[in-house]
Amino acid sequence: MLVTVRFSYIADVIPPRCRNPRPVRFDDGVEVVTLREIEALAAPVAIISTKADEPVPVRIEYRWFEGQLWTSCSVFACQRQAQTSGGTDFEYSSPGTELSLITDSATLSDHRLGIYVSSSVGQEAIGQYLQHWARGLIFIDGQLYRPAGEPRYVVMTFGLSNNHGGTSVLCTDYSNSNIKEDAYFSLYQLAQAQQYAGRIAAARGDTRSFRSDPGLSFQVLIPEAVQIDNRIDLQVAA
Repeated sequence: MLVTVRFSYIADVIPPRCRNPRPVRFDDGVEVVTLREIEALAAPVAIISTKADEPVPVRIEYRWFEGQLWTSCSVFACQRQAQTSGGTDFEYSSPGTELSLITDSATLSDHRLGIYVSSSVGQEAIGQYLQHWARGLIFIDGQLYRPAGEPRYVVMTFGLSNNHGGTSVLCTDYSNSNIKEDAYFSLYQLAQAQQYAGRIAAARGDTRSFRSDPGLSFQVLIPEAVQIDNRIDLQVAA
């Protein structure tokens, strides 16, 4: 699928009778990008997450293509994110064959499509950015998909301990540099995550404020898609 993107950019121009260049905004930038269209068999379902405590169980299918996971909806902490605040428009929408990024803003942006680039980097750099952006989108049976992080378990603590706060096993899809690597576990390691969390809770005195159920269940259909591997020795951990 070809998409024609029209955009604004800033370039340095030397005005008549001047020596020094000045930044000037132009609105004539054009870049044609290709969004790949593939068959479902080329991107099989690798992981299915299910949130069963909703009135209607919520499922997210993660597909496996080019060595990474892709989803048809925005996902944060393994939860679907609507495109509009408080909305139910979870599925990514197509950009169409024409996309306008003409603006007087310092940033060319489209939150819905994940586009964020400064207009001051110039026409060529914006064109390169758009080509790279297009490689991060695929169509499967007419539905747009974008890369997604690998689901994983994380053990987190809150508050001052002794049940003022608590210890929990949660689900996430990215690693926070403020949390040590030992606290992250793969989808195959729920029991280890719960054991690790139990030791942390005991050390903190979280006898009541302790949750070991992450709230989501996962079905792994392609083992290769699970790449996180916490090799912590639970005999000496915590």
